[in-house]
Amino acid sequence: MVRGQISRLVFIDSSVNTHGDRTRVLLPPRSFSATGNEAISLTLQSFSIRRNWYNINATNNTGYIYEINNTSAFEFQITPGVYTSFTALKTAIEAALDACIAANSQLSVWLTAATVAYDSTTRLFTISLTKDGSYTNRQFQIRCFAIKGAPPAGVSQQGGFNDLYEILGGSPLRSATATGASLEITSSAGAAVEVLRSRYPAALNTLDAIYIHLPTLETGNFMSTGHESHVVDSLRLIESSIFARIPFDDSTFTEAHEVIQFEDNGGDAFQSMMTRKSLENLDIRVTDAKGRSLASVGEDQANLGLMAFKMAIRYDVFIPPQPKEPSHGVLLKASHPPTVTHS
Repeated sequence: MVRGQISRLVFIDSSVNTHGDRTRVLLPPRSFSATGNEAISLTLQSFSIRRNWYNINATNNTGYIYEINNTSAFEFQITPGVYTSFTALKTAIEAALDACIAANSQLSVWLTAATVAYDSTTRLFTISLTKDGSYTNRQFQIRCFAIKGAPPAGVSQQGGFNDLYEILGGSPLRSATATGASLEITSSAGAAVEVLRSRYPAALNTLDAIYIHLPTLETGNFMSTGHESHVVDSLRLIESSIFARIPFDDSTFTEAHEVIQFEDNGGDAFQSMMTRKSLENLDIRVTDAKGRSLASVGEDQANLGLMAFKMAIRYDVFIPPQPKEPSHGVLLKASHPPTVTHS
């Protein structure tokens, strides 16, 4: 798109005006309004944010050891942190499973230990759950839920909609009545060790971009239902508050790419035309691909300005061309040629 006849830049530092996951700035209405047939737009010029969250966090660290015979689910959580290698992640998964076994008296009767292996060639995890000798008839699964709605009994809200299946390379259970296993069971029935393996390549991160939303404005954009955790999945497109998508250079934190940033190259990649004539405030949210707040490390991290972003937005007013005034020239009467008389 193009620049309007009137343009001004708005520079925003969210460190001092953020509450929870929402940043609000008040605009002087006289400076941000249009009249008549004029139109206004907002265009993202630049954006930057420090990666002050962990690649393993509350959105992707929660799953369940499930005992089939007794239909019991036991929650485990990988300790949040920056995991830059699958070796470190493997150790953390093993610790989470062992902690889950130790913390649940019933589960600790059936299982004695968990071990995790990782194959760097196939990028697959193998989880081995060692059973107590008296309970080899028990059968166990790893379940990872991604349910939009009420979770099944024994499953928390955090565990009910979680991206752990991407981390483990498993399949998600998207229904509260689903009974499948997220990881493939490779051991035979009655085996002393339940062996579970990733179905697909594992991942160190589930976030490849962040999304800027303008929740109180009409962006004119549409999205598929996968971009919102509270919308039932379907084939339809729905109206979206998404204003821009900022991809990452690296899947996890590195010192070289600590800051995630975007600079428009002059093509106005993220421009939204407004249907209204004036702007009184800007509400801004930065989320993951599923509309969830970025996973902060501390409860007050965002309020204290430690999840802050800097951005520049261009405001444009488009003035339609004025119609030309009709000409009022005088119409001259055509003269007749002189009459010639012959003698």
